[in-house]
Amino acid sequence: MKKVCIVTATRSEYGLLRWVINDIFQSEILELALVVTGGHLSKEQGYTIDYIKKDGYPITATFDISPHYNSRLDVSLSMALCQSEFSKVLNNIKPDLLVVLGDRIELLPLCYSALLLEIPIAHIAGGDITEGAIDNKIRNAVSMIANYHFPGTYESAERIKRMLGSDYNIFVTGETNLDNFTHLERMSRKDIAESLGIDAEKEWVLCTYHPETTIPLEENIERVNRLNELFTTELSEKEIIITKANTDFGGVMINKLFENFSRKAANIHVFSSLGQIRYISTLYEIKFMIGNSSSGIFESLFVKLPVINIGNRQLGRRYTKNILLSNGSTSSLKECVKKVLADKFKASLEDLENPYGDGHASERIVSKIKEILYA
Repeated sequence: MKKVCIVTATRSEYGLLRWVINDIFQSEILELALVVTGGHLSKEQGYTIDYIKKDGYPITATFDISPHYNSRLDVSLSMALCQSEFSKVLNNIKPDLLVVLGDRIELLPLCYSALLLEIPIAHIAGGDITEGAIDNKIRNAVSMIANYHFPGTYESAERIKRMLGSDYNIFVTGETNLDNFTHLERMSRKDIAESLGIDAEKEWVLCTYHPETTIPLEENIERVNRLNELFTTELSEKEIIITKANTDFGGVMINKLFENFSRKAANIHVFSSLGQIRYISTLYEIKFMIGNSSSGIFESLFVKLPVINIGNRQLGRRYTKNILLSNGSTSSLKECVKKVLADKFKASLEDLENPYGDGHASERIVSKIKEILYA
């Protein structure tokens, strides 16, 4: 059997890789080598390795890279440790293919290790643009290193083609984050409310704000403080569900601020992770989403959900008409909230088309992997 190594380092990334992992695990001709690291092993991030174990996938190896970033030096040293530890893991596993997804900072040391050990790399979700984060440079660097490419859209495929000067081994599959909608059975509103300890009778708002890594940390903190003001004034009658920021530099500070807000305001609820089923189910029940998560770009379309996108973290992605843009100022946030709460805005999204796929990307990716490895 051909061995396929998949690495996951964050809760969001695992959500995007879940059904690729599943289809490889279920395959009769592929062997799954699942490596777990990064935020999955962090108490601050909810020790989300437990979600992977609960889903029933065998974990081949783990290694800790101490993702507690209080400075940019911490980030750099952690990535050096990542390459050192993963090189040992990869040399021990000796897979026929390494599969990585997206643009997380861990991808560079992971892919450098595979490159130097002469292990082919398949990159999912290359070719996107996010100008408001260093992720953009990481994603493009990984595309240049990778041997096989599974972009979500034809626009992304064209960008990869321009970078490489060839369309060889570029396969458009759709975005994998939509696969959860076609695979998971949703929870009821009552069950969600009971599990989160929130009022099912009130309207809900979902917030995820990650550090925008191309601006000073102080600016991110100012935005988070303005969000708190918004949650306790204009949105004080609504239940605010906050999922914590990722492990980027500044994420720890942002999470501490949100936790402090939640202790002072009864309508603010902070969670390290909702888990995949509860997260997808919650998207169907909320009034709108606010923050700067890529979920506001991709998943929101599947349920025709209003979104307030703050800042430039997702700059370069396609903004569909369900997304209102805010610079994070108090006046901008208030104006956007007023718009998304208007009935006519929600009604205008009924004919919204989804350019990111049909919820079957993972099937296409694994099918192509089989073709590649058994050619």
